[in-house]
Amino acid sequence: MGLTQTKLHFAIIRGTMEGEWIHAIRRAEKAPYEATIANPYGDYPLHLACYSGVAPPELIRALIDAYPDALIKENKKGRDPLELAAKNYSFTDPNRAQVLALLRWHRPGSSNNASTAVTQQHSSDLICNSNNMFCDSPPEHMYSCSAQCVVCLEEVATIAMKPCGHICLCLGCVPTTMRKGLCPVDRCEVRELYQLQGDQINIHMSMCGSDLPQNVPV
Repeated sequence: MGLTQTKLHFAIIRGTMEGEWIHAIRRAEKAPYEATIANPYGDYPLHLACYSGVAPPELIRALIDAYPDALIKENKKGRDPLELAAKNYSFTDPNRAQVLALLRWHRPGSSNNASTAVTQQHSSDLICNSNNMFCDSPPEHMYSCSAQCVVCLEEVATIAMKPCGHICLCLGCVPTTMRKGLCPVDRCEVRELYQLQGDQINIHMSMCGSDLPQNVPV
């Protein structure tokens, strides 16, 4: 197709202009190989979708599933999809946090390694590897919101959100909760997660007025 623009490129351009995205989503699912083709400016379909600032999470996920390597590709201006989305999605856009979460963490096929993977529970959950979701340094300030995970209300909360610092999730609830990209306590955008270690868990539990269960590793 002219100038190496594929039908998928044009479907995304059409969606940006008309606000109708079903054609682009169906094209990504029907012809996933087109997601592997860049135009003369170095933009893959994922780049174009992020440029738009309005593409829905369903399209972003379909494009990542079709060609995960596009996540780390830079166009000829040296910009990758995450940088483009962070710049072009308005802070008032209800899809912003979810789109950025997909770009940061959704890695199809990376959940096969049980030693490093965060378990996927539902088809709409993030498929993510702990190596690209968790960081080594804790938030500047951490807040002990609840001894138990605020989602399942069963397991010990050992996961802190960054940058807000709320300790509010267990590891098992991460894929479901983080598909929205928002802290479940204050609804702010989450950029990274930090897993409490050793004495940090004991301090957190004591701050909540609870004892550490015997089955929680420290």
